[in-house]
Amino acid sequence: MDVSKNVLYGLQLSGKDIVIEDSVYLQLLQGARCSLEQTNLNPSSVINKQLQDDLKLSDVHEKRALFGLTSFLLECAKQNVTLDEIRAVLEESNFSPKRIQHFLDVYHQHKDSIRRNLARISSFEKAQIVDVNWRLDYNIKNSQSDKVNQLSYLVDLHTLHPGESEIKIVSMTCSLEQLQDLVGKLKDAVRCVEKQVSS
Repeated sequence: MDVSKNVLYGLQLSGKDIVIEDSVYLQLLQGARCSLEQTNLNPSSVINKQLQDDLKLSDVHEKRALFGLTSFLLECAKQNVTLDEIRAVLEESNFSPKRIQHFLDVYHQHKDSIRRNLARISSFEKAQIVDVNWRLDYNIKNSQSDKVNQLSYLVDLHTLHPGESEIKIVSMTCSLEQLQDLVGKLKDAVRCVEKQVSS
């Protein structure tokens, strides 16, 4: 499992008994879990000022450790990582067996709820296009000029967001050239996906 340098640094701080005491480690781990299970989870600020105030974090090392634990827990849940893979990363970060077990217990118990919460956030999962409607309009004239004679396409994309049952409509107007460009880009995207699936 790939872990960024910043996350790895936070994990290494979390694993050091002389920097983060056991009681503080457990508090940070529970804070990380709680922040990822919030119903109003905001992906841009998982670790917010309120959480830091609630945990009474004043030390820079504690804040970095919280960042490392939260980010690592988030990535593990997002990638559906196995316990053995997590254990390997934590051992590499010099966690004691006791701290590793605490982390694995929290991950195992709360992985499903964190994953469900992540699925609700549109930043992590994008809407699906489930239908397309279009029509061709021909403008003969407008209020500024007597003669326009211009074709335009009105396109409605029917989208479904993960975790929602209501279909939303995204409307756009485009010229023939813009529509051809859009279709060409969509065909390129389909080819890329098919190539990735086949390899």
